[in-house]
Amino acid sequence: MSSCDQVLVAGSANIDVMLQVPRNPHQGESLVVAGQRTGLGGKGSNRAIALHRMGLDVQFCCKLGHDSAGDLVLDTLETEQIGTRLVKRDEQIGTGTAYIMIAPDGKNTILSYMGANNSFTDADIADIIANLSTFSYLSLELECSLSLIEQLLHHGRKQQKVMIVDAGPIREMDMDWFRDVDVFSPNETEASQWTGFQVDTEEAAREACRKLYTVTGSKNVLLKRGEHGAMLYDGREVRNFPAYRHAGKVVDTTAAGDCFMAALTLAMTRQLPLEKAVYYANVAAAIAVTRPGAAASLPTGAEADRMFAKAQEGGYVQ
Repeated sequence: MSSCDQVLVAGSANIDVMLQVPRNPHQGESLVVAGQRTGLGGKGSNRAIALHRMGLDVQFCCKLGHDSAGDLVLDTLETEQIGTRLVKRDEQIGTGTAYIMIAPDGKNTILSYMGANNSFTDADIADIIANLSTFSYLSLELECSLSLIEQLLHHGRKQQKVMIVDAGPIREMDMDWFRDVDVFSPNETEASQWTGFQVDTEEAAREACRKLYTVTGSKNVLLKRGEHGAMLYDGREVRNFPAYRHAGKVVDTTAAGDCFMAALTLAMTRQLPLEKAVYYANVAAAIAVTRPGAAASLPTGAEADRMFAKAQEGGYVQ
């Protein structure tokens, strides 16, 4: 793969503290958890690792604290053979941490301390933008410095990069930033917050896709709908993509959205039609939810390809 085919993943890198809870606690309530695990996470690092495991040449842009957690994250990224030349460190602010409450049905609630993820300086951003010409694809999200994301979107548009945005978590920002991005992709909770109405039915999902297409000016809105799959709107028609249900039992949904976005990007680099890329992303995410953890749950390209071939043979891909 040539340097011009590289994917730049920009986003968060965290230490994840995963708690097995009987249910989400009520206000003022204390709960005893059944188990605890610690591992590498963050929307950005999950996507970077997933993309590399799937066979792409990836550079990861994030910011870590100069602490033991940051050393652990960097060591793990290098062990995974992720490009780290655009990883920055902060002398004052610690590495981000996410506290993930996982219910018995595998669904999760996440509390994030952004830490160094949110501390990019002007010098950091200038160095990253200076390296932008070597990338064809930008995989972005909002769990890091908005100044960085704004500049990547601005310069990515000028340089005609393929830009794929995981539209979460919700932040205070100008929706015009997303003008001309190739894919703007919130989940249902995020879509509810972006639009101001509850996205809890298929009709509401359709309305949300249409509204977000209009207010963002993006080329495509791709709504991640969890167990219901995904919904795509390109300004002409809304299309449903049901979840793939033959990968195994759902254990942990923590990194499902990150896996979905990575697989979508992979399929787009292969020049698959966007509709087929969404099916591929659904299948890859279906593998991830059968495994515990965030980075630990992400499939290889060979695993995703085998499951996708099975899904096609079974008539899942239309």
